[in-house]
Amino acid sequence: MKKTNVVTLLLLMLVSVSAHSEVAQSADTLLINGKILTVDDDFSIVQSLAIRDGRIVAVGSNAETNALIGTQTKLIDLNGKTVIPGLIDNHLHFIRGVWNFQMEVRLDGIESRTEAMNKIRDKAKQLEPGKWITVMGGWSYNQFLDNSDRFSLQELDDIAPDNPLFLMIGYSEGFANSKALELANVESSGQARVQGRDNVGEFINLVSWRNKSSDESAIRTYMEELNRVGLTTVYDVGRPSEGELAPLEAFAKSGDMPLRVFHTLRYNARDAESTASALKMFESESTVPRSNDEQFGLLGLGEHIYSPVTDNPRNSSYWKEEVWAPFSQISFAAARNGWPVHEHVMSRVMAVQFLDLVEDISAEVPNVKDLRWTFAHANGMRDEDIKRAADLGIAFAIHNQARMSVFAVDAPRIGSIAKSGALWGLGSDGGIVAPYQPFITLEWVVAGTNVADKEGWSEDQRVSREQALIAHTRNNAELLFMEQHIGSLEVGKLADLVVLDKDYLTVEENKISELTPLLTMTGGNVVYTQGEMD
Repeated sequence: MKKTNVVTLLLLMLVSVSAHSEVAQSADTLLINGKILTVDDDFSIVQSLAIRDGRIVAVGSNAETNALIGTQTKLIDLNGKTVIPGLIDNHLHFIRGVWNFQMEVRLDGIESRTEAMNKIRDKAKQLEPGKWITVMGGWSYNQFLDNSDRFSLQELDDIAPDNPLFLMIGYSEGFANSKALELANVESSGQARVQGRDNVGEFINLVSWRNKSSDESAIRTYMEELNRVGLTTVYDVGRPSEGELAPLEAFAKSGDMPLRVFHTLRYNARDAESTASALKMFESESTVPRSNDEQFGLLGLGEHIYSPVTDNPRNSSYWKEEVWAPFSQISFAAARNGWPVHEHVMSRVMAVQFLDLVEDISAEVPNVKDLRWTFAHANGMRDEDIKRAADLGIAFAIHNQARMSVFAVDAPRIGSIAKSGALWGLGSDGGIVAPYQPFITLEWVVAGTNVADKEGWSEDQRVSREQALIAHTRNNAELLFMEQHIGSLEVGKLADLVVLDKDYLTVEENKISELTPLLTMTGGNVVYTQGEMD
């Protein structure tokens, strides 16, 4: 080979190596000129963030990240916009939300009755005659500033003349038009209002349980909706079945899943026989707690680990031994086998009885604290109960209760929980009775307002904006054993983030619910964008 050819070849090799090195070291995506709330331990605020292979490789000033700009780097100029970590919902009934969303109208945060009625009317025009239209919680007629009267039958018949219409407020109250009342076979005495758990339950059965639709298209649509409101991770505590989870698992394997979805174990414990079967499942080598990966999978047990122990805010009596004993048996088995438990607690008697049980379990299984057992809702608990729970290592999952007065004596004492030192996070209980929009929840805990009450509650039970955002991001990641991967915008973590239209730290407290994501990113991939970020 001629000498000149050898030199040329060596030069080409050096250029090639240099080019490959640049590609390897440069960022795939670089966000610049922003106000990036990292939500790290110091709540640092930075200007720029670099992403490579789905993870964050640098945070800092524009000058500090400029060196990561390569020929293939995508630059996103934030123009001063605020960025927060992707929001995590620690208690969302994802699969049930999928069932409902195709026929649902959301009224969360709408303050005009006229606007609400127009949304329902528009939905009726889109659907074929005879198709159900639903509003599955997350609203109250008290939120309408122009007219907060209850709906009349004629009013609902007029806006959806060819479709059955059901507007659920809670498990004991809702509204329906004539076509819906006829299909549910519910007596109304000429009124739209539906009362009683049995009557409301019949509607839920009709529009949800008997009309399950969790195919790939329905799941994708719902995931995109959750991305739209700023969510990048959810925990489905509704015990979805394997069949319902199959499309999600396929999404996860394909790498084309814009939302991280974790779930609880599907089993049925309602009596001695089914409890025995459940106990075998907990101890089986084929059923492993926390067998999820970074995107999807089984995490723990909940929301009702024993079906007959189903708590509500009106509960004032301790569970009898014949009912409590199987609940206790399941709890002991869960602790022995390393299962995280996420249990529904909506009355003080349930909280106290469960705390007594956890004390007994701790004597036998000292490392139960490491399992991050969680009280969901935490209604009715007094400060002494909260301190006792914190001492036992119990965590709290607090959910926006849009249908309840913020002055209710049994509302969760969020300020006390935050001061207790316990791990606590924010969620929605969305999917059937509550608003899933996280900014409504953030306003609720910061300003003390909800969709039905804008005056606010006592300051000692509110928390700061920073505490609230930590609870909806970093703390929730810890609740889900995912703190090494998500929850804050730090080097090494997955690039889950949200760009906001206004600054979360300076917008008026009672306007936090109106914050709008302009861009949502999961694992470095843009999964939602609108407006100026398109």
